[in-house]
Amino acid sequence: MVESALPRAEAHRGALATALAALFGVTGLGSAAVAVSLPVIALDLDVTPGRAALVVSCYSLALAVGSGIFGRLADIHGIRAPLVLGLWVMVAAACAGALADSLPTLITARVMQGLGAAAVPALTLAAVQAIFHGDGRARAMATYASVGATVNVLGPVVGAALVGSLGWRPVVAIPVVALALLPLVRRDLPTTRQPGATLDVGGAALIAIAASGAVLSLQVATLGPVVAALGLVALLTATPVAVLRARRHPEGVLPLAMITDSGARTSLLTAVSLSSSWFGMLVAIPTALVAAGWPILHVGLLLIPCAALGLLAPRLTAPLLLRLGAAHAQRVAGLGVLSALALAALGIALTSPYPLVLATLVLMTSFGLGQPAMTMLVAESVPTRGRGGALGLLTLVFLLGGSLGAAAVGGLGGVIGFDGAVLVLALVPLTAVVALTRHTASTHPHPEEHHE
Repeated sequence: MVESALPRAEAHRGALATALAALFGVTGLGSAAVAVSLPVIALDLDVTPGRAALVVSCYSLALAVGSGIFGRLADIHGIRAPLVLGLWVMVAAACAGALADSLPTLITARVMQGLGAAAVPALTLAAVQAIFHGDGRARAMATYASVGATVNVLGPVVGAALVGSLGWRPVVAIPVVALALLPLVRRDLPTTRQPGATLDVGGAALIAIAASGAVLSLQVATLGPVVAALGLVALLTATPVAVLRARRHPEGVLPLAMITDSGARTSLLTAVSLSSSWFGMLVAIPTALVAAGWPILHVGLLLIPCAALGLLAPRLTAPLLLRLGAAHAQRVAGLGVLSALALAALGIALTSPYPLVLATLVLMTSFGLGQPAMTMLVAESVPTRGRGGALGLLTLVFLLGGSLGAAAVGGLGGVIGFDGAVLVLALVPLTAVVALTRHTASTHPHPEEHHE
């Protein structure tokens, strides 16, 4: 009886990791699909394409700001209640957005959708860390990263297919799919509250100001130089104040361990390099190919091999993560990201699909290795009672990295070409690789790196 129960339990845990990953992927899929729909939204609502882009940028801003707050709420109330609340807010706002008849109404709905969706990446990560242990955690994180990225990368394909036949409104409503996944994970979501955990309203406000400033500072083309300059001032003002506050409140919304621990700091660099490269390539490749005369649907189909690899990647990345350990795995992932960006620049310069397909495959593999590695190292670097807040901050940095990559490629592409913009973006993973090399040379692996 015990032996027969073990395979069933293992299958359930594998399905649970997949369902959590799919929830994470749906939030990204909805955003990427809406980005493809912006020209149609602008035409239907009678606004300029630049104004229509606020539909995406305001969603990204709300998503980034909310992720750190939801991570801390999980420490206070357990993971289940904040995650379920966030999902329902996301779905309700998506439905409202699909019915919007003006740009201000749609933007308001997208902001609320982003605030609700912020619960998903931070808390599904925290759930994996809480539910799985030892080697099972590494396998679950590999599944989470690969399946989530696979669902995410299908966004342009799904968006192009829906908007071409049904218009933009069903695209905005895509997050409704999350309701079908909720029953698969709800019962297993932890409800444990961390003793002594508080929200740290002041720290949350500083993080929100810094995150808002970072996103707004990249929106020169959309919101104008004045707003972008104000965003930069907010970022440069709030960030050092938040760091100083963390020293006085070491278990606040910005855990002190995320600043003092070298493993946590290098994991934040990995988060920025993975997401900036991922979203930068998702902007550069379609834009360059469409400008060269490719139909948008054909561009989406170019990503199908990458999506297929995402389903198989855990078989490769999970054993590799266990063998290398979290810190070394991040360095390998960083080298893979550098290779992917070089291949992407080559493919864009030659307008050749072969280097581009290879670039997305290498990046998917690197993503599947680097994301679980950075998450594991951060989880090991902070006390258990502050783990939700730390993972929320990691998610916030990851999302900001995506905005940075997309904005950098969009801003530089018209000046130095999209191939040159992608090469400039390589400075981020190069910095991460150098920092990780120094970290692994000066420290020994955590004793809990393979077993809890």
